[in-house]
Amino acid sequence: MNTYELSDIKKLRKALGLSQRELAKLAGLSQSYIAKIENGTIDPSYSNFLKIIKALEAAKSENVKVAAEIMTKDLKYVYVGSKVSEAIKLMQEWSISQVPVLDKDGSVVGMITESRLVQKMIEGKNIKKLQESSVEEVMEPPFPIVDESTPINLVANILNFYNAVLVSRKGKVIGIITRSDILKA
Repeated sequence: MNTYELSDIKKLRKALGLSQRELAKLAGLSQSYIAKIENGTIDPSYSNFLKIIKALEAAKSENVKVAAEIMTKDLKYVYVGSKVSEAIKLMQEWSISQVPVLDKDGSVVGMITESRLVQKMIEGKNIKKLQESSVEEVMEPPFPIVDESTPINLVANILNFYNAVLVSRKGKVIGIITRSDILKA
């Protein structure tokens, strides 16, 4: 169990979206008792404090979503040897910003991203030549891959550094999570 103070009770309750009544019910206490604790008008006994904290932690663990619950399941991808134009077509058709590149065994070997393509154009690459290039010539390393049971708070932390996270089940990529998926969760 984490270390908590009385002042944490209200913050934790609100972060979990619980009312005082709901917390009281979970902890086996009265709503007015919870209100008095949160207002600082009484100090609870240690045993009641533990009841409240245990109730909050139980509610917290029930509210934890995992990657499989928020990922985009219909993963669009291209294979090694595909033309960049195929990746661009997928991105335009499905309004997505990145496409994984898979090898013949279905393993992710790289990513084609809008930002990488735009960067290539800024560097002076002719758009027609770029479109006719193979994806291996412009792909970036793959985004991080997490197991489908990874809690979304961990995925959100990864998204501070990457545009997307791929989701796997038994080593096979089955979905993708972007920042917009986190916001929808």
